[in-house]
Amino acid sequence: MRIVFITPPFDLMKQGYGSKNSIKAGFFPPLGIGYLAAPLLKKGHQVKIIDASPLNYQNEDIFRELSFFNPDIIGISSLTAAANEAYSLIHFLKKRFPSIPIVLGGAHATCFPEMVFENAPELNALVYGEGEGVFEEIIESLEKNGEIRNDIRSTWVKSKEGNIIKNLPADPVMDLDKILSPAWELYNHKIYRPLPLQYKKLPVANVITSRGCPWGRCTFCFESGRAAQKYRRYSPQRAVQEIKILIEKFGINEVSFWDDNFLVNEKWLFDFCDLLDKENIHIPWSANGRVNTVTKPMLERAKKAGLWNIFFGFETGNEDLLLRIKKGATLEQAKQAARWANELGIDTRGSFILALPGETPAKALKTIAFAKELNITYAQFLPVYPEWGTELYEDALQSGQIMSLYKSRTGVTYIPNGYKDSAQVREMQKRAYRSFYFRPGYFWKHIKRLRNWDTIKQYFEALKYILGVSS
Repeated sequence: MRIVFITPPFDLMKQGYGSKNSIKAGFFPPLGIGYLAAPLLKKGHQVKIIDASPLNYQNEDIFRELSFFNPDIIGISSLTAAANEAYSLIHFLKKRFPSIPIVLGGAHATCFPEMVFENAPELNALVYGEGEGVFEEIIESLEKNGEIRNDIRSTWVKSKEGNIIKNLPADPVMDLDKILSPAWELYNHKIYRPLPLQYKKLPVANVITSRGCPWGRCTFCFESGRAAQKYRRYSPQRAVQEIKILIEKFGINEVSFWDDNFLVNEKWLFDFCDLLDKENIHIPWSANGRVNTVTKPMLERAKKAGLWNIFFGFETGNEDLLLRIKKGATLEQAKQAARWANELGIDTRGSFILALPGETPAKALKTIAFAKELNITYAQFLPVYPEWGTELYEDALQSGQIMSLYKSRTGVTYIPNGYKDSAQVREMQKRAYRSFYFRPGYFWKHIKRLRNWDTIKQYFEALKYILGVSS
């Protein structure tokens, strides 16, 4: 069969990062559809990936590609930030290819299945959760019966009568080493580029070595309450094998690990770093960590093996709010993790959530001051997004006003009782960016990092991005 996977066109800078200014950066291969494509290729199907945003594609461009490819089924993967664009694409394609089944998957389909069918009634099916095996069953059903079976687990299927059949979730794959690598050959690696100052040498590939979260309790995260039992990870051997493939077959010069928490298990990390040395792999890499699981020996070993940039979710500078969101970390642990990284010369990126339930403008100012005290390299400040189905969503209902369920992940969607209105929340976000980035000491520290023309260009792009979120 001829199968196409599409990510819809949307403004990544505005909808994904909240910046008014557009820069062509922040793009990585959509790994989810790459994992779905790999076993289909192995079975002899013809598979194509159209990643619209980095290609600057609009719906008409996608239609042109599909007219040449002539698919038997269309799969669309969408984040919530691009939900409206996904609906628009479904409407657009169904009018032009009425007989071709369209299936939606990804984060938005998983979080808001009812809303998906309300906004895209012509959709044939959606896949929620992890799609490996599920999409293969859909293809097998089309081959045998000419239609999508209505009993495939982890799917919602629209019947001929127009009814929505809701199926139970499929069991997750527990041994990730058995999953095929993403279909790296279907990506054009030249079109992908991280945000400025978040990479050293292009091309950069994103790799995920685990699924779920070993903590799984944060009230703001959709994984909370269901991820802890399902946390799974590649073996160190499989993780290194993935990197070897990327270097040897696709010329990748850097890796960005997208695990929710890469530096979580000291033995796994040390084995991984030892294998990198054994395989003579010496490329820069970045990763995410938690301040309460990282140790100085872990950072020291990772730095020697190539770690140059680490991301921490600090969230807030208020101990009571950390407890309220069940972060499982303290302000002192945050200070310690940042101090270790700084001592080792590892760049640190920190994320902070503004307007949490229970926050007041005074507490937000404490968070901004805390971000500066940490002396981290870069910081992002985003208004809280109360995800439906999370504990934080229920908290938000009781302690403020939810303005929009899903339409913006970077705009103001919730006003806690401590704020007057959305304008005050937005002004606090702008103040946070200005206060953190436009400091003489911060400016001077980064002037000294301007070593070559490429770095200078990245700084100009970063400045454009910061101006876009702070004005």
